[in-house]
Amino acid sequence: MAPRRNKGKEKVDEVSSSFSAKASIADNDVSLEIDVPPGAKLLMDYEAALLLQQFYDENLPTFTKHGIQMTETFESALQYVNEAVHYTNIDYVHGVLGSLRDYGVTDEEICMLGNTCPETCDEALALIPSLKEKEDWIGEALATALSTLGQLKVTMG
Repeated sequence: MAPRRNKGKEKVDEVSSSFSAKASIADNDVSLEIDVPPGAKLLMDYEAALLLQQFYDENLPTFTKHGIQMTETFESALQYVNEAVHYTNIDYVHGVLGSLRDYGVTDEEICMLGNTCPETCDEALALIPSLKEKEDWIGEALATALSTLGQLKVTMG
């Protein structure tokens, strides 16, 4: 699964309390204004889930009051990202994957690792071909990170 990109040129390192989402309603036309942290451009599925859920929770009463329903597309996106969250402790996952930057792993590759949730180095290398070029120097660190993340996985069932 490819990293999620917003339409701006800013990178989302973390979703924090500095994030805000506001809906404006004019003539039953809904627009969304999102303030993302400075430097944000990539979103992992769990970050998208947090943003969409926050928007939903904050704006559902307003929409209901004005007789506006959330679109099927929005609700489908919210359902998808909520189902795509693979880990129990998102902050720890961010730290574990972020440590791979020291080995030359890019933000895009880190985002893909967080979204695809590979269990082994071989699986990660197959899913993210650009990691193959770095295999010699990231192999051990990647194996350690994936092993650590495996302990944080959400059990489905």
